[in-house]
Amino acid sequence: MTVIDSAQFARENSELSGEIAVAQLPRLHDQLANTAGTITWRMHGGVDKLQRPWLSLRVDGELQLVCQRCLKPLDWPFASEAHLTQFADEAHMDDAEVQDEDLEGILIDPALDIEALVEEEVLLAVPFAPTHEACGGVEDAPETGKKVNPFAVLAGMKTRKAE
Repeated sequence: MTVIDSAQFARENSELSGEIAVAQLPRLHDQLANTAGTITWRMHGGVDKLQRPWLSLRVDGELQLVCQRCLKPLDWPFASEAHLTQFADEAHMDDAEVQDEDLEGILIDPALDIEALVEEEVLLAVPFAPTHEACGGVEDAPETGKKVNPFAVLAGMKTRKAE
C-alpha cells in the first residue's frame, strides 16, 4: 500500500507511478469475468493559481468485464485521467464546485492511499452495462439490421401444435 500526504505531495510537485494487480482491487471484482491483469497508474501534483493543491491521476489497463447481453467475458481496454483539486474542508470544496462545475474536488488527506484512489478511478470509468458490439442473438440476425424476434420460436411451437 502506497500512502502519501496529499497536500505535501502536491506542494512539492512530486510524481509517482506504479502498477497494481487487478486481484488487489476487491471492490471491482463483482464486475469482472476474472481478476487477471494489472493496472498502471501515474500521479503528479502541483498548486494552481489560487494556491490550491491538486493531484493529477492517470490510470491505464485492460479489464475483462462480463458482457451484460451474453454474459461472456469482454476485453475492455481503458485509459482514464482525473484532475483533483484539494480542499481543507467540505464547505470550501462545495463552494468551489458550485462556481466551477468541471472541478473535481477531494479533501486534503495526510494519509492518502493511492491504491484506493486508483480503484475508485477505475470504478468510475467502468461502464454501467458493458456489452460486445455483436453477441448472442444479434449475430444470428439477418444482415439487413433487423433483430430476431424472441417470440418467433414460441409462434413456431404454437403452429406445430395446431397441426
